[in-house]
This record gives sequence, C-alpha cells and structure tokens, in this order.
Amino acid sequence: MVKLYSEILSKEIEIPDRPEKIVSLAPAITETLYLIGAGDRVVGVSFFCNKPPEVSKKPRVGAYLNVNYNLLEKLNPDLLLVTTGAQRDRINELETKGYKVYPIPLPVNIYGILDNVMITGIIANEQEKARELAFNLTEKILKLKDILKGIRIYYEIDLGGPVSVGSHSYIGDAFKFMGLSHAFEKERVPYVINPDPNYIINYNPDIIVYEQKMNENATVEKYIKNLEKRNIKDIDAIKKKKIVIMEYDSLAHYGPSFFDAAMRLAERIKNLI
Repeated sequence: MVKLYSEILSKEIEIPDRPEKIVSLAPAITETLYLIGAGDRVVGVSFFCNKPPEVSKKPRVGAYLNVNYNLLEKLNPDLLLVTTGAQRDRINELETKGYKVYPIPLPVNIYGILDNVMITGIIANEQEKARELAFNLTEKILKLKDILKGIRIYYEIDLGGPVSVGSHSYIGDAFKFMGLSHAFEKERVPYVINPDPNYIINYNPDIIVYEQKMNENATVEKYIKNLEKRNIKDIDAIKKKKIVIMEYDSLAHYGPSFFDAAMRLAERIKNLI
C-alpha cells in the first residue's frame, strides 16, 4: 500500500501500490488511464466515458450523480477514481460503503489537465508513461499559443440549458492561451448559467462556438434558430453565419484529447475568418 495526500479531502488515502481493478467514474480519468497503459486494469466506467473507443466494452457502473452498487459489488474494485464538483457527495457515499476512493480535481486551467495526467499516473503506478504523455501534451499546448490572437468569441454548451464559461475554467483559460477573447472572461466563476442575451448582443463576438450535447445533430441553421428564440440576433456572427459547431464532449472534456479538440477549433475558426 502507498499513502497519497488528497488536497480535496485534506487527508492521506491509502491505495494499492499497483491497483489491478480500477473503476473510473470520470471520462477524463478513463481516457488518461488508457493512454498511460492501464486500460487493461479498468474494470468499470461511467455512462459518459467514451474515449478511447475501446472503453465501450467496459461495464457501465454509473453516472456523475448515481452508482449501480449491485454491479460495483460484483466488480469488487481495488480503487475508484472520481472527479470533484458534482461527485463530491459520491465520495462520502462510496467510502461509507467500504470502497477505496481517490478524487482527482476538476482543473481550473490547462496546466491542471497535465497535473491530472501525472496524478493519475502516480495512482496507477505508471509514472513514466504519464510523464511521457504530459511531455507530448506540452508540445501540443505550445502549438496553440496565440494561434487565434485578437479574435472575439462567444462559447456555449447545452447542459440542460445554455452555459458559457467564465475566468475560472480550463476552457476559458485555453481560449486566452490561444489569444482569443471570450464573452464572459471577466466573470470570476467557472461557468455562466443561462447567459444574458443582451450581454452577448452587446459583446458582438466575431465567432460563436457551440458544443453540442450527446446525440444531438446540430447544424449552423438549427443553432441560429435556437439563438433567435432566445432573442439573440442581429449580431455579425449570426448574420455572416460565422458559427463553429464542436462535437459532443470535445472542449468540455478535460482529458488529454482536449488539446486535439482545441486545435480543431482553431482550424475551424481560421476557415471562417
């Protein structure tokens, strides 16, 4: 056993030296485990884990807010990995039921994604592979520096309603690193729920970025109609149809593939300007 200190829980957690049966309840953690060579030790995942494609073969143990304890008992994992935020309550619940749980923090900037790669590597006893992955991701990050300097965007994702990002978000941090200005960058919050239509109109972004929800077949035309229903209209990005549709769980995903998604976003925006 090895003891690792958790800043989230403010205590040391004793975990196996090399956990052989891991359940991951967060997509970013699951992707990282596979990329550092621990995918064969993942015995269960959440309903939202879809990267890499091989993960589709794993049993679905639960979602962010609920767990199938009958299945979890059968899997009998050495360790459960969760994220913070929405899963905080699950940590206490799982510990009460006798499971070993380690929470990995939701990053507030792009460097937190790299940090989480290393934390996951330490937990899985795959430090060197995690370090190599972090180095490779650093090279991708450097290619994004000021790649879209001076462009103003409004970013939105549907999480049961429209949500944008503020200053305390890895997504907003990536936008600033890429040289972008975004509508709510001065808001000292991670997320802006039900953004004010008048503020978006007054901001008048050059580009609108929409990340579609699961199983949505979004198009520019459909999204414009959605905006117009919310009285968001008569701005240049809508008139000129300068709207980028991003795939589900692309920028919202804070695993290693986030940086590939950021590069796709840069390429799509360049094609519009």
